[in-house]
Amino acid sequence: MKKVLIILFLILVIFINLNYLVADTGIYFAIDYLRNKIEINNTSNQESIENNNVINDDYPFIFKDIKGFKNQFKRTKYSPEVNKLQLQETDSWIRSNGGNFSNKFSNLENINLNNINNLNLYFKLNLNSGLIKKKWMNNVETNPIFYEGVLFFVTPFKELVALDVKEKKILWKFKSLKKIDSRGISLWLNKDDLESSCIFVPIRNGLFCVNYKNGKLNTNFGKSGFIKTGIVRAAPVIWKNYVIVATVDDQKVKYFDLNNGKKVYELNIHPNNRKFKGGSPWGGISIDEKNNLLFLTTGNPRPALIGVTRKGSNKNANSIIAMDLDKREILWSFQEVSHDLWDYDIASPPLLATLRINGDLLEVVIITTKIGNTLIFDRLTGYSFHDIFYSTVPQSDFFQEEVSPKQINLKIPEPLIKLETSKDDLDDRIAIEKERIIKKIDNYKFGKFIPPSFNKDVLVYGLHGGAQWPGSVFNPYTQNVYVQVNQIPWLLKLFVSSDRSPPKNLKSNFELYKDKCSSCHQLNRGGIYITKDEKIIKNVPSLIKIFENEFKNYKNFEKTIIEKNYIDIQNNDLKKIHNLFMKWDKEILNHHDYKVNFQWSQFLYSDNLPATKPPWGEIISINIIDGKINWRVPSGYIKNQKIGTSNFGGLIATAGELIFATGTEDKKVIGINANNGDEVWSYEMIAAGSTAPITFQIDNTQYLAVIASGGRYHNYTKSNGELYIFSLK
Repeated sequence: MKKVLIILFLILVIFINLNYLVADTGIYFAIDYLRNKIEINNTSNQESIENNNVINDDYPFIFKDIKGFKNQFKRTKYSPEVNKLQLQETDSWIRSNGGNFSNKFSNLENINLNNINNLNLYFKLNLNSGLIKKKWMNNVETNPIFYEGVLFFVTPFKELVALDVKEKKILWKFKSLKKIDSRGISLWLNKDDLESSCIFVPIRNGLFCVNYKNGKLNTNFGKSGFIKTGIVRAAPVIWKNYVIVATVDDQKVKYFDLNNGKKVYELNIHPNNRKFKGGSPWGGISIDEKNNLLFLTTGNPRPALIGVTRKGSNKNANSIIAMDLDKREILWSFQEVSHDLWDYDIASPPLLATLRINGDLLEVVIITTKIGNTLIFDRLTGYSFHDIFYSTVPQSDFFQEEVSPKQINLKIPEPLIKLETSKDDLDDRIAIEKERIIKKIDNYKFGKFIPPSFNKDVLVYGLHGGAQWPGSVFNPYTQNVYVQVNQIPWLLKLFVSSDRSPPKNLKSNFELYKDKCSSCHQLNRGGIYITKDEKIIKNVPSLIKIFENEFKNYKNFEKTIIEKNYIDIQNNDLKKIHNLFMKWDKEILNHHDYKVNFQWSQFLYSDNLPATKPPWGEIISINIIDGKINWRVPSGYIKNQKIGTSNFGGLIATAGELIFATGTEDKKVIGINANNGDEVWSYEMIAAGSTAPITFQIDNTQYLAVIASGGRYHNYTKSNGELYIFSLK
């Protein structure tokens, strides 16, 4: 009997472990994961680049100011009637971000300016309420979807959940082996066989087809409900008999047959002969089914802050791209930033909109960007609606870097953020720290499109905002775009590392360095650069200065050491250390035995808030036709003052003249008057919302739902997960 109990216990243990390993994502996915542990983090803020002398991209720098086609209209009187196709996109929410147009606008108006004060909590769901606490994996960046009374949403605990809203009851949970970290899911309604309809969920390197009725995998699709697509961030789109994805690992658009999951075709986003990495379509995709066009935005080329291995414009990175799905070719593209050195990728999903001018309906695509631009193009031709200008920008002080001679410089639409940095931006709230920075002001470079440098830290805006991955909203009635922006300062650093041993004939010099300096700067002089959640934890500079001429001058070297009072050392010993450095660096350079490295981090005071003046986060309304900003308001409270904190959540707008926004450090979801930006409602949650809210209607009752899971950066609460649903009293 005892043996039987032991055997049963072992079987139970094996079953539990197997169930944990396989989860609902299935045995095929588990085996594939164990076989192919791929690297999926292509947005690291630190990277080392081998000195491999790559000769590069052959795409030249071509800049010509563009005359916008708005100029053909003598008057810009609005037409009263809204395009019906545009409104159809506002009636359902079966794809993240509000549908194929990614507009995040709802035509619902039961909740409106007149009754917003009656909006109360209807239901709150703790997503980690079990006896055994689940491990928090990530902040949720996937906007929920809704269909037939059921809300489908992702949790921070590797789950997709279906909730009957009216019954306040979880219908099913789909548990994933790996975290669900995509930025979108899509419901496919199979008109021929509703029972096989499914939610397409991107996880890691593939796409799962999850039955929306019961949460089970559609085993007739792909390998038991799973197809290997490559890494997908944006919500898939359904077009004719295909599910289409944009992959970030190999940068392709791929068509998969909806009947069996087999790949039918793939189209490269970048030229076949390109010689740079990155440029991934992680920000979002949108589809114009009427014209059979797919629109996507692309990321920056890699490595991010140094371009010596990827000379040239890096075509189709930092771009908006239009693809003809029938012809299976790129129809047109526009690159916002050429040869990007600042992580200025286009992060927001493209908005598809129909503008109304003088009785004409103009089908356009709208893009809001990290550097504060609002770009509007004709969907079919790629012609710009507004004028586009270019200006000369500073060149690099690093002799190997060939910087783009010009960059975009828009006047209209009005910029969403100030891109140019200045010492005048420093805030006065901690006077002693501001004074300390001013005293060392020569250690920094300020301006606009200033290339990263080995000699000085470069201060920039726009690296994580202006407009970030949550994207914007287009209001078809007012023709306004609403957008969250961030005005946060970032420090960019370039430094050199090497594992080459010191010169053998300078052993005594090295022992001196080892005794006096290595405890901080490491034996190899590489320094220590540690950041966590974009905040500097430890920063000891590298002493390998092969690209810094000033360092080679002993007087400058001595002055630096004495001024900063780094070490107590005799002058003669200091000369010996300098002599060691010069000969050591020469050997490193002669043997090409080094790596160049980059790092970025938020530029903060000791209170962990940005060193520049607030607001650091705002919500803006801008009119697409005249390009003028209607209003801008700070978003986010600190100690009950509306200062404007970072915004990494998202917003939606409704026909009830309301905007709902999340993502601020104060953990609030707020309601805003869309006409003037006034805050008219708020609710404090357990953590910040990290994706846009969703609104929907059941039996003439309108609801608002928000997922609170915290943020990814140092200033956000983490490890929480709750769902909040609001309705009128």
